[in-house]
Amino acid sequence: MKTFVTIFEKCENIHLIKDVGQIPYFMHKTFAYDSTIVTLKNETDYKYLDSEVKGLKLKFIPKIKFGRVSLAVIWYLLKNAKKIDVLHLFHHREPSYIYSIIYKLINPKGHLYLKSDKGYRGLIKNNGLFANEKLRHKFRSKLFDIAIKYIDTLSIESTNGYEFLIEKYPQYKEKFLFLTNGLDIDRFYEQAPFVEYKDKENLIITVGRIGAREKNNAMLLNAIPSLILEDWKVLFIGPIEDSFQSEIDKFYSKNPSLKSKVIFTGAIYDRKELLSYYAKSKIFCLTSIEESFGFVLIEAMCYGNYIVTTNVSSAKEITNNQKYGAVVDNQSELIDTVNTCITNDFEYGKKSDEIARYANERYNWKKIVQKLEESIEKV
Repeated sequence: MKTFVTIFEKCENIHLIKDVGQIPYFMHKTFAYDSTIVTLKNETDYKYLDSEVKGLKLKFIPKIKFGRVSLAVIWYLLKNAKKIDVLHLFHHREPSYIYSIIYKLINPKGHLYLKSDKGYRGLIKNNGLFANEKLRHKFRSKLFDIAIKYIDTLSIESTNGYEFLIEKYPQYKEKFLFLTNGLDIDRFYEQAPFVEYKDKENLIITVGRIGAREKNNAMLLNAIPSLILEDWKVLFIGPIEDSFQSEIDKFYSKNPSLKSKVIFTGAIYDRKELLSYYAKSKIFCLTSIEESFGFVLIEAMCYGNYIVTTNVSSAKEITNNQKYGAVVDNQSELIDTVNTCITNDFEYGKKSDEIARYANERYNWKKIVQKLEESIEKV
């Protein structure tokens, strides 16, 4: 059996249902790899290990660091590199490059896969994979020039990011792979079945850390008095930052009639319950200032939600160039767009099944990892 090892020292239970856990899990499930995540023990209970990623293994290592580099990871590689068919690393940083070099020097026939986890805006801002302003950045750049010779597959999560890399580093274009993030959509539907649009409720939802600076929830909250809600409700789903509670209190004080229409659920840790909100809602709003990748957008889309989002990284791509959602720049556009959705409910409802099919085709992990396996086999 071939082995697939992901090194991610900060792995927590929640990471098992994100790309950190889903890539090795689906490589195991789809292609029968013996998949393991090497990590520190950051939680006492990794409950998703048995329920969501059955067959994926965790290997715990001690926290022994030299600067940013883990001596425990290096020791693990020295002992096990020859037995690892595919080594999977994350992020463009010094430790990843060092681990890459060590692995390939010991096992030159092994496949080294680095997942960039970088947004297009960051690439443009830095005019490359990393800034070159500080001494540390220049050292990282030099280290990359060495490590890239050993990296077999380097993936990027957006098509415009992929195109940028090919143009910026044409000498390495054979190594670059467009590999988007995804979801275990089949598992989603097991926990909360898809709901036809005619059976959905008149709900607008947003999901995340409510009140966090980057989430910019005040934009949606302040827009609500101008929405034509009538029999619609707006749900803010997620833990509420203490600093945002005063904004909520102020909103209700000014708009007492909206108390039954604007609901803050607090944190929902039960996956079935959370997914059930996606299933029964019609519109999903994201007003973030920044997002590395809009996982909540594709979660909502797989249940046929129409997306209204700010121009965060991958927003236009995820909505298929706004075919399945709208990208807004300000509160006024947010109000106009949501009101259009509400007043043309039937017309937008026609897109619901199409949105879900699109998400299932493009953002399903079992289909995404096929591209990774093809890249591994090709090399």
